[in-house]
Amino acid sequence: MTEHFTAADGARLAYRIVGDGAENIVLVHSLALDGSWFEPLAEQLGAEFRCVIPDVRGHGCSEGQPDQISLARFADDITQLLDHLAVHRASVLGISLGGMVAQAFAARHPQRVDKVVLIATAGSFNDAAREGNAARAQAALAPNGIAAMADATLGRWFGDQPQHDESISALAARAREQYLGSDPQVHAATLTSMTAVGDFQVPPDLPTLVIGGQEDVSTPRTVVEQLAAGIPQARLAFVPGGHLTAFTHPTPVAAMLTEFLAQRDPEVAN
Repeated sequence: MTEHFTAADGARLAYRIVGDGAENIVLVHSLALDGSWFEPLAEQLGAEFRCVIPDVRGHGCSEGQPDQISLARFADDITQLLDHLAVHRASVLGISLGGMVAQAFAARHPQRVDKVVLIATAGSFNDAAREGNAARAQAALAPNGIAAMADATLGRWFGDQPQHDESISALAARAREQYLGSDPQVHAATLTSMTAVGDFQVPPDLPTLVIGGQEDVSTPRTVVEQLAAGIPQARLAFVPGGHLTAFTHPTPVAAMLTEFLAQRDPEVAN
């Protein structure tokens, strides 16, 4: 069930709660989607977890204007959500855009964080990646820009997985429908905001797990490895799936998460 709270600036923001365990974990979704994508993963985490799943500002059922979009604002929204729920500390997991938000949250509010999990995401943008995001942001603002970008975007997210797996084909169709419903200005602003991820560093004393998808063509192995190398003592693992592995392959991701959050060594498949 989707619930709402009001942020300090008056924006009405949406979230979901899955589970009622003692250990809180915030799950932050990827670009153009919403928190509902995490529900299968959250349901597999077990009775000991309480999953707090926001729709980030301007996405899903959350309000948000283009001039309110930034990684810092997304991170501060999480803090306000935890305050609303009377939760002092939680682990945080993010995928793609959500992983960048998780890094900003850990950097800006380390006293609120237990552990960090970063999936299919980057810790910085080089010049080529920055230019690519700028081009996509500009393209989104063109007439029918979102529709024109859909095939390339879905290709980065899913690769050729939908051709071989009917369940992933259904997820790709759902993602396409949601992507086509994106607000072009919010989408462009979010793409621009992502390039600021290098401004935020995960504190070295926070236990961190970095996960990549073995078939990810959007955030390839080298980018994930670079992110892990830049976080002292971060654990690095690869799981089956592409860019949205937490959504397409929730079972291996949930198993790895459960071990990591329980402070046991995750089963790493490099």
